[in-house]
Amino acid sequence: MKKIIAIILTVSMLFSICAVAGYAQGNETEGCNCGVLPTIYVGPLGNTDIYAYPDTENEKTLFRPDTGAIVNLVLGILPSLVWLVMAKDYDTFGDALIKAVNNAMGDMRLDGNGDSLSHVDVKIDLPTETSHKIGESYYFNYDWRLDPVEVAGQFNEFVQHVKKLTGHDKVNLRASSMGGVVTMAYFHEYGYADVDACIFQCCPILGTDVAGDLLTRKVALDSKALLDYASDGMPPFDFGGALLNVLFNFLYYSGLVDLVYGFAGGILDNLQDRVFDELLTPVFGTLLGLWSFVPDSAYEEAKKINLDPETQAGLIAKADYYHYEVQCNAEEILNDAVDNGVRVMIVAGYDIQRTPLVENMHNDSDATVDTKYASAGATVALKDETLGDDYQQKNCDCGHNHVSPEGDIDASTCILPEHTWFIKGMLHSNCHDGIMEMYNWFMYADEYYDVWSNPMYTQYLENDKPNLRVKAMGNFAEGAEKPTYEPGNAFYDKYSKYAAPVFDTITGLLDKIKAA
Repeated sequence: MKKIIAIILTVSMLFSICAVAGYAQGNETEGCNCGVLPTIYVGPLGNTDIYAYPDTENEKTLFRPDTGAIVNLVLGILPSLVWLVMAKDYDTFGDALIKAVNNAMGDMRLDGNGDSLSHVDVKIDLPTETSHKIGESYYFNYDWRLDPVEVAGQFNEFVQHVKKLTGHDKVNLRASSMGGVVTMAYFHEYGYADVDACIFQCCPILGTDVAGDLLTRKVALDSKALLDYASDGMPPFDFGGALLNVLFNFLYYSGLVDLVYGFAGGILDNLQDRVFDELLTPVFGTLLGLWSFVPDSAYEEAKKINLDPETQAGLIAKADYYHYEVQCNAEEILNDAVDNGVRVMIVAGYDIQRTPLVENMHNDSDATVDTKYASAGATVALKDETLGDDYQQKNCDCGHNHVSPEGDIDASTCILPEHTWFIKGMLHSNCHDGIMEMYNWFMYADEYYDVWSNPMYTQYLENDKPNLRVKAMGNFAEGAEKPTYEPGNAFYDKYSKYAAPVFDTITGLLDKIKAA
């Protein structure tokens, strides 16, 4: 009997040991030997919907509002707008506008400590899919209103989750727009050990003047800039685009845009201070995500105008920390990333009219972020201008020519001039298969490629969107052979050859008539 009991106890002990060992082994993250690191896409501002009372019967979408909310917003403003047109009653219209927008989005504001109101939140689920082939990404959603440094903590947890999920010890990052702000904060707070390659795509690394101008109330209107903004955003790549281009020009040259702008100018003259004081500053002027976009040249002035040191001390402290510790230290952060083995690619769009609402509307841009800021320091001429016939590259010690073929950009002043690409005609964070091919070439490389490594991807590229490709414009490495390209989109080629010269001649004549 004793022997039987001893055998049973021995077997039980062995079973327990094996079970524990098996459990431990089953819960270890097994290494993945696929050769492809997982990629995380760090999304832009507005990447996540904002809810009041989420997952309750009182749930309301604050951003992006649904169709019903938009209809209610318009209906709330419409009667006062009609009365404004008839009686020039700006105060009644202002009351209706401010009330309607506050009702729709006012709860998005942050409190004096820079925290969300307790009943406002986002809905985010961690990924569970283990597949991470080339071209696949894990999308990082976040509450873009909040402090980017706080979001960086959430992002660090997301990175660790993806590493464990996929069995890799590093990840690749592709940051778009505000995603670059989060990524810079992440590098500053958590270092570089978990990242192999990082692409900054159209990111306000050093801010953007549209944020600085709005928060310093430097609002301006220009009908020609509006025409260019619409035309650059919808180029004539196909028949529909060509018709829209004609429509935009008709509205401009017929004087209809000037008529609307004259009406809008009256609203600005009479209501600008009220709209800022009662709506923009108390709601949108509290969003730390927007504060991270303010460039250093406007930051302190914007704080004096919008923030109260007594009631918003916590919010100011968070805004200051990102601005002075991250944005103003961008050079140190990016160079440290490279020194720690991170392969960095910075991509900036240019030759697109920026938002025609602020004084700095004539900066060259990707329509949203100024090229000089997205490139982390390039010297850039104003839109449709050059740096001058006598311009000399500012950094002459690198041994390379970093001035664009058209003479409008000098990349030698960038923080990382050898790792910064410019794509002419690339709309803000607007990516297609050809651009993704370039990203994949860089991201999955076995070595640290730069702007001289591949004649297909020189420092200055043209966005050939009709054919889903980018074309090298110049600045080839010594001895490199200029690539040749197959014939392109039939409609665009014919438009460029036959219609565009006629169209340009007609608009040139109309410009002279309009200026007379």
